[in-house]
Amino acid sequence: MKKDSLWHNKTLLTLCAGELLLAMGFGFVSPILPKFVTALGAAPTQIGTMVGLAITVYGIARVIMDLPAGKLAHHFGRRPLLILGPALMAIGALGCGLATKYWQLLAFRLLQGLGSAIYNVACVIVMCEISTLSNRGQYLSLDWGAWLIGSSLGPTLGGFVGEYLGYRAPFFCFSFLALLAALWLYFRMPETKKIPLVDTSQILGNSSPQPNLARKAAFSYKNLNFVLICAVGFLILLTLSGNQITLIPLLGYERLSLREGQVGLTLTLVAVMQLAFVFPAGRLSDKLGRKIIIVSGGIITVLALILFTQSYSYHLVLLSAIVLGAGRGFSGPITSAYVADIASPQDYEHTIALYRTISDIGFVAGPILLGWLKDIRGLDFPFFLSAGLFLVAIILFAALADETVSRSKNS
Repeated sequence: MKKDSLWHNKTLLTLCAGELLLAMGFGFVSPILPKFVTALGAAPTQIGTMVGLAITVYGIARVIMDLPAGKLAHHFGRRPLLILGPALMAIGALGCGLATKYWQLLAFRLLQGLGSAIYNVACVIVMCEISTLSNRGQYLSLDWGAWLIGSSLGPTLGGFVGEYLGYRAPFFCFSFLALLAALWLYFRMPETKKIPLVDTSQILGNSSPQPNLARKAAFSYKNLNFVLICAVGFLILLTLSGNQITLIPLLGYERLSLREGQVGLTLTLVAVMQLAFVFPAGRLSDKLGRKIIIVSGGIITVLALILFTQSYSYHLVLLSAIVLGAGRGFSGPITSAYVADIASPQDYEHTIALYRTISDIGFVAGPILLGWLKDIRGLDFPFFLSAGLFLVAIILFAALADETVSRSKNS
């Protein structure tokens, strides 16, 4: 019965198809961004900072837009945002591909970030609305898995496209795929705002796990659980944008002299391993609870970041990518499920938007901070720093956060 509702939910599958297209486009750009920034005139001694800044402005736009996107979703519904977001990303990617100066690249990356925030906030709100406590991990994992399938294909294809067709071509591919996503959602996506937020009979009935926290009448943003999960989300995105997107390509180019296709394959391997673990993680989080999955994924991610500092051959880079993908697969979508569990169903828009704002600050800080530290302290130091910070956040979450899913009612 649960499997039927999962695979026959047309809204869920429509969103997943849109996610796949956008993720593939986003992945096209990752392996060639350092080369493109260099082609626009970046000095070798500033490459870490300038690549980091090109990623950071994308995150800045998301931080600026996350809370307004929640308000827009409340007033205008989810469907208009799910169409507008990819359309803005398509225009931004086209502008990046046509850029002839570094500042133009930054301006269009900013527009891409605005589109990403609008789409992602609306997407997570819809996922919370069409799921219940007993299947939310699986719903978010399926959506995340669609993103990962696209992310698995994108970097390798983008690396080879950039290598053989030039560094502008991956941006044009991104633009085409984002436009395709906007058209797909325009024709297929229904409005979900009027769908009942939560089926309380499912949540409170004997067949579903009893929540420990989620249905308290009043939700406070000073709630310790919310603070702790925001810290974890912040560092997940800091390591994603700072280590995975910014530093791993630089490690491949500068330490090992890898080709663009090899760097793309490394990033694809991270996504493939995430895909292998994300679906089991979603199911296990619904059965065993969110905490054990989030903590396990965090510890594996920390180990992977340390392994990258010891990667002096391509084979070790690939091994580190495998471990990183496993860690991200466990922790990725389950943090959003935890936030939805503790949020008031009547205020999903603001709670999800606030969580994404805080975590997106990590996306902003990661590239510019870790890229700058790479320029002044070398490649290894930012990996150790981010691993240490992430480990502290995971330990605090493990020790102090409450579980939101009761195991006693699960069979």
